[in-house]
Amino acid sequence: MEIGDNMARHAEIPVGCWPAVLRDEHAAAYVDEKTVEAFLSRVGTIWPKPFIETGTGKGKFRAWRKIDLDKAIGGNVESANLEAW
Repeated sequence: MEIGDNMARHAEIPVGCWPAVLRDEHAAAYVDEKTVEAFLSRVGTIWPKPFIETGTGKGKFRAWRKIDLDKAIGGNVESANLEAW
């Protein structure tokens, strides 16, 4: 076992703005989870399943749409008045 295999991966807030598609670390941070593992443990119950999930093990790729996470958080994204911005 390599050093760090059992360590929690921290959620990461991206520099600049939130992308429309979020990988594990960014999705966890976006919904204010402290670690990726905490976020993943709630996927399928509180948080939506990723819209894409391929590979296995360390090569696994998962991604969430920010709009799907917004809906789970409770934001009313369909009726947002974008002209107000």
